[in-house]
Amino acid sequence: MLDPFLTLQEAGFSQKRGRGAPDRHYWSPELIASLDWLRIAELARAIAALAGCELAGSKVGMDGSVLFAMLEEPRSPNPRRALVKLAPWNEWGAAPEQVESFAAELATARDARGILIAPDGFTRAAVQRAAELRIESVDAASLCQVLSGLPPEQSDFYFVVATAGESSTPSCPVCQRKMARQSRAAPMPPLARIFDESGLVADEVFCHMFEVKDGCDITFLHEVRARKMIIRGHAAGDFVCEGPVTLEPGATLDGTIAACSLDVRDGAELRGNFRILEGAPKSFVTPKLRWEWRCAFVGENPACAGVAFEPHDLEDLER
Repeated sequence: MLDPFLTLQEAGFSQKRGRGAPDRHYWSPELIASLDWLRIAELARAIAALAGCELAGSKVGMDGSVLFAMLEEPRSPNPRRALVKLAPWNEWGAAPEQVESFAAELATARDARGILIAPDGFTRAAVQRAAELRIESVDAASLCQVLSGLPPEQSDFYFVVATAGESSTPSCPVCQRKMARQSRAAPMPPLARIFDESGLVADEVFCHMFEVKDGCDITFLHEVRARKMIIRGHAAGDFVCEGPVTLEPGATLDGTIAACSLDVRDGAELRGNFRILEGAPKSFVTPKLRWEWRCAFVGENPACAGVAFEPHDLEDLER
């Protein structure tokens, strides 16, 4: 008979802690969240099997999501069906939208409860929405608690298996072989971006010609890059220009500018830092995503070409 701490119904994937469950020093939420999606899916299935559940096969999505069904307490008078889903690699955490999407999948399974695993955690709104939809929310801390509470020999075994080799490199969901880092091609910039309405701009701006119209008061949350800039109204943010920046009469610009030249006309005002660029401009505000995970075996299986994952670790973006 398994300890109640190990059963899915009582604690399995939940954050409740069983009596006498020892703390293991090597399992940590950070370690688990860094693992390949395939290894986390295997850990989830192993936990369910240890709890005495009967497992069905797994369905792997092109986005690295994993869905499998199981029967809890199969030998009891009232066994329960459950669907377990691991969030897609590019949605490693869960917002309410991911919870509702899983709820729609769950609705197709008769009398089944849902368990959603999002290693990077759930937003407060997502936790609330999951509770409303009666979906169990599981993050890396929950898995860490369960794995740390296993008997030492089992915990040690799963730790060795989960962390062996390239444990943080994602597997291709098509061929299930390790993916490789590949440079991301720079997008072609549009010819012009002209702003004539006030407000916040949350997307990145990259173009040949950048202009802020008269009477427009606009703030850019990300770096603006262009080959030529003309400011007629008010703009705030960080700007990189390969060519000239012109502030027309009455214009104001707040923030940081790097450009080949700056022309501040009478009545215009620059409030911020400015430096002259020598040669091709480089980002001096934030690092840009320069690579992504791609399957290295596209030649053997053309379907692998449709898989692209973003790196999870922000410190690795420019490696």
